[in-house]
Amino acid sequence: MITKSAISPGMNTLITRIEPQTRAAFAALFRLSWPVIASRVGVMLMALMDTIIVGQHSSAQLGYLTLAQALHWVPALTSMGLLMGVQVKTSHFIGAGDLHRVGAVFQRGIGYALMLGIGFMAILLLGGTHFLGLVVKQDMVAGAHLPLILFACSIPVFLPGQVGSLFLEALGRTRDTLIATLIANALNVALLLLLVPGHVTLLGIHFEGAMGAATATLIARGLQSAGLLIHILRLKETKPFDLLGRQEKDHHGAVEQRHVGYATGAAYFIEVGAFAGMTMFAGHIGEIEVASWTIVLNYASVVFMVPMGLSACSVLVGKAFGAGDGAALARMGRVSFISAGAFMTAVVIFTALFAGVISRFYSHDPHLLPNVQMGLLLSCFFFIPDGLQVVAAQALRARKDILAPTVIHYVSYGAIMLPLGFLFSIVFGWGVAGLVWAVVAASLISGTFQTARFLWLDRRAARIMPA
Repeated sequence: MITKSAISPGMNTLITRIEPQTRAAFAALFRLSWPVIASRVGVMLMALMDTIIVGQHSSAQLGYLTLAQALHWVPALTSMGLLMGVQVKTSHFIGAGDLHRVGAVFQRGIGYALMLGIGFMAILLLGGTHFLGLVVKQDMVAGAHLPLILFACSIPVFLPGQVGSLFLEALGRTRDTLIATLIANALNVALLLLLVPGHVTLLGIHFEGAMGAATATLIARGLQSAGLLIHILRLKETKPFDLLGRQEKDHHGAVEQRHVGYATGAAYFIEVGAFAGMTMFAGHIGEIEVASWTIVLNYASVVFMVPMGLSACSVLVGKAFGAGDGAALARMGRVSFISAGAFMTAVVIFTALFAGVISRFYSHDPHLLPNVQMGLLLSCFFFIPDGLQVVAAQALRARKDILAPTVIHYVSYGAIMLPLGFLFSIVFGWGVAGLVWAVVAASLISGTFQTARFLWLDRRAARIMPA
């Protein structure tokens, strides 16, 4: 039996040295973030299940699905970034006690979501297939054409639901978004099992493989968005905001909301655009390479959702910023960095030990497995800096440091990763390994500079504070 006296004195010392305020900060972060993490994982779980079920059905269909998903995620994730002002400004106004300004934030967010969704859908419908034809083989373009149309049509129904999720997170109701995400994923899996094997033909369209997965995504996203928005409007907590009523004009709040969105959207655009470019490089090489890269990227994306969820620290940082509490702001930043770093360290250990098992979970194709296992092992070099950079970037935006994280993203992923990916994978002939090494370089640069920027701002604020 282990007694209290048997516990390491060093561990006791460590626990007692953690200040009560720091322990409270960890507790607040985990209470807020665990449902957000689960919800974010749920968002990627749709793509994960698409990849697994389609991958088990056909490697060729997985390649078509990947190309369609990669191209649609550029405007979809960019739009999610453009809408991030909903979460940040709602947190600011609640922290400052300006509750009368919250309703306008929500209404602007819904309006922006519809405009962005319809606009990007039109762009993909008109030019998406033509763009694919410029960079990948024609037989793969033909297979990705119809799935891309369905993914494009899903964007206008997906984005209003994202506004609802961000709004609920700012209110601290993160479990609500988790429940909605779990229901949507259950529906998506059921539809995948029905459609992907090719059991359904409707109006002359055979819903098999990539086409079945895209259809499942469209239906699940639409129902999830509708459910979230109805739930928000029925909440007693939102009644004082008069979300459907006429709101007072708030030019200053609208400008700040858009500025947060511009910065976050620009950062998301360059990162997801760069990764989509890397997928196109893989598609230029061949079907095996694009399928292998898809699996590596999908696994990394699911893992990435945990630090993405921990970036809900922006709600706590935003409230501290709105209240003018510099000490709490600095404390929340450090607690978030430690949490993200610890989790990603565990991911590195798990991935290094079980890369082979993970590879076989996605596919049993003997042509894919060596590439996938090698890619997963190399990914261990970027997991930790990648987790830190997303948390630090969102914490910076929550303290109104808008420009710096965007510039760091552009340099890291646009100016460095994309050219290196082309050089390593195609010019040097390293294939999937070259793509992963390019991600390692970009993540190290972004993670280092984003985190250093936050800590530097803390030190500068401490120096200028009056004694």
